[in-house]
Amino acid sequence: MSLLESIMVELNGAHGPAVFAGLRQAFLICLALAVAGLLLAPRPGRKQLWLLATGLWLALLAVLVHQAAWQLAGFRRPEFVRFMRFHDPRPDTLLKQVRRGAITDWRGTVLARSDPVDIGRRIYPLGSAACHAVGYFDPRYGMAGVEQAADATLCGYSFASLDDLDRFGRNLLDHRAAGGSDVALTLDAELQVEAYGLMAGKRGAVVVLRPSDGAILCLASAPGFDPANPAEAMLDTVNAPLLNRAVQGLYPPGSTFKILMAGLAAERRLAPQFHCPAEGFVPAPGCRPIRDSEFYSALRTGRAWAGYGRIGLQQGFIHSSNVYFSQLGEALGATAFDELVVRSRINTCLTYCSGAATSLASAPGHLPQVGSHDRLLLAQLSIGQGPMLLTPLHVASLTAAVASDGMLRQPRLRVDSPAVELGRVMTPEAAATVRDLMRDAVRHGTGRVANVPGLTVCGKTGTAEAPGGGEHAWFTCFAPARRPELVVTVLVERGGYGAQAAAPIACALLEEAVELGLLGSDIKEQERAE
Repeated sequence: MSLLESIMVELNGAHGPAVFAGLRQAFLICLALAVAGLLLAPRPGRKQLWLLATGLWLALLAVLVHQAAWQLAGFRRPEFVRFMRFHDPRPDTLLKQVRRGAITDWRGTVLARSDPVDIGRRIYPLGSAACHAVGYFDPRYGMAGVEQAADATLCGYSFASLDDLDRFGRNLLDHRAAGGSDVALTLDAELQVEAYGLMAGKRGAVVVLRPSDGAILCLASAPGFDPANPAEAMLDTVNAPLLNRAVQGLYPPGSTFKILMAGLAAERRLAPQFHCPAEGFVPAPGCRPIRDSEFYSALRTGRAWAGYGRIGLQQGFIHSSNVYFSQLGEALGATAFDELVVRSRINTCLTYCSGAATSLASAPGHLPQVGSHDRLLLAQLSIGQGPMLLTPLHVASLTAAVASDGMLRQPRLRVDSPAVELGRVMTPEAAATVRDLMRDAVRHGTGRVANVPGLTVCGKTGTAEAPGGGEHAWFTCFAPARRPELVVTVLVERGGYGAQAAAPIACALLEEAVELGLLGSDIKEQERAE
């Protein structure tokens, strides 16, 4: 707490009124004595008293002018607004009279609005279903999410456009009608509620976005919290409901990372065949072999498994073979791998909502640079394991890049935010190859559960080992195959196999998206493909 905030806390406390009364009385007494002295004092001394009285009046005028200028200019600074909101005791202050604007989805469905009676209280119709994206506005605990990022617009003190300036001027002239502007999000309320319901009783995240422009239609994190009462969530350190797992949760991506490895191989026109025995692949002398999950499944049930034998890129991707992709990573080399990481922006934050006060961004991923002789590290990273961590938003954005002919776009949550291209992850030809591989994985491989009738789904499962418990379950996909309209990425913490825990949730969301008109059916295309 700053010195100024400490002073304001004291003045707003129990002794504050007495201090203010004493200061006012002292000033009025000094002013009265100066005026009386000016009128009653002998002529020789009047000049000095007149100067004293004039100085006091000018000082009072200067204080008033400074106060007005300070507040008007201060509305351009978020820290000033925060200070005035929480430390100005006057009930008629502008910030306490402004009716905060509403937050809506792209259809106009209200996600947050001010109470009609108590304008300082916010109402959240979707409750915990949209709590992490929308955030909260609380006089005691502050702000989070879009409530924080778009605070200037919602409160009517934004200077970002001529309309904002006009509203700010009208708010100053008429406090009784003061209000902020509404903020429309790209979210779809019905899809958001469906996603949150499908994640009931689980920990994890769901991201649904439009690959053509990066618009986020669903940003769900579980467990959630009551945005009208964030205090309870702050006390829950076990489940961490305040953590937005979709953008701040960091997880090993597992086999979903093979999407990028396949794209890199296709870009370099490599589709080598490797021997993939049950015994696995030893990347360096003295290292434990990297094996496929089928080996461990057979071991648990007492069966014998012969391995996949000699297979190429298509079969390696369809079966999500760790043995194949660890050898592929070694064949591509550390230099090519490091270049892929840079192009994919894995180690950077993804800004998805910008505002005058602050911006909302994901946590940066973590993927170390690979040394030219570190064969074990390269083999581990090539299958999405080792010291590699990504957020679900990163995985969704990279999946969207494949769906967009290799172009990575910035995810966006506000309707008025422009689409921004961040750069090319892979060539269009390589992206087309990966799209076909992802379609084959759904038709014949680990993602068969996602072969939704009426849709040509391209997807990839992921089962990521993590310390401290069971594996994380991933599934990321897009549809339709030839003209992708939606990307769906699901993460279930400690969910086990991606095909069993995450893929069914993605399928249900794709079907819901068709019902909501967000995704077109692709029956004819599927029939031709089959």
